[in-house]
Amino acid sequence: MKLLVVDDQGQVGEIIARIARQERWDAAHVTSSHRLADVIGVENVDVLLIDYVLEGDPYSKVNGLSAIADLRSRGIGIPAILFTGWGDLVNQKEAQKLGVTRILQKPMDVKELRESLVEARKLVA
Repeated sequence: MKLLVVDDQGQVGEIIARIARQERWDAAHVTSSHRLADVIGVENVDVLLIDYVLEGDPYSKVNGLSAIADLRSRGIGIPAILFTGWGDLVNQKEAQKLGVTRILQKPMDVKELRESLVEARKLVA
């Protein structure tokens, strides 16, 4: 199964992708949400794991939820897991409406990440 990790902090995204590979995911990492729908279509992504802050600014209008909303508007309904160090900024109702399966807090607990990946695998199996 293919997992796409989106995080503007390259090292963080790579570490998450590496952990996912240990859990037998075919994991890729990108540092930008621009063209996200194109990447998902070409790569046949099964699950999205996306950071809330995508441009270094937690108050930017471009964030993980807006990226998921864009995917939904294009008819892409893959499971999405959001992670953030800015949990107080995340609109929980909007996340639920967009079908976010889980919100993970940074710094991320590896056990919780692995549990989230197991849950996500069940959603697409």
